Amino acid sequence: MASSNTSVPPPDDRLTVTCLYCDKPQEVGRKAMSMTCKYCSKSLKLEDIPLNKYEARRTIETVGTVTVDKKGNVVVTDKINCGGLIVRGKVKGNVKSRGPVFVGPEAEIKGDVIAPAIAVGAGAILEGKYEIGKLPEEFNPPHA
Repeated sequence: MASSNTSVPPPDDRLTVTCLYCDKPQEVGRKAMSMTCKYCSKSLKLEDIPLNKYEARRTIETVGTVTVDKKGNVVVTDKINCGGLIVRGKVKGNVKSRGPVFVGPEAEIKGDVIAPAIAVGAGAILEGKYEIGKLPEEFNPPHA
């Protein structure tokens, strides 16, 4: 009798994520909080990150969505590398997003943004260089 491997979740309990570093897709369990990329061996956070107060960080990196609430004020010295970004408060730092960036009407972003799409509410303050559409080669390296 064949033994069943119970450690592998069924296909409906999996999702595909793209590595922030090597840009290669891979499957992971839907409930996973982190993983190691099987191609480049880098650690990846998968959870969404809510920010609702002042925070100073060197980097913020997640495959999930970063949400900066109205009371959120995020100062990042290096970069925000994420799967998506929602800004209702203030962000100071460069952003590289694999998903859309939503900027609320009273939000403020000071820094360069690279994303496939951006939606900006009336009254938002944007300072920096914005590259919207296809991701540039430095962010989306060719596959080996």
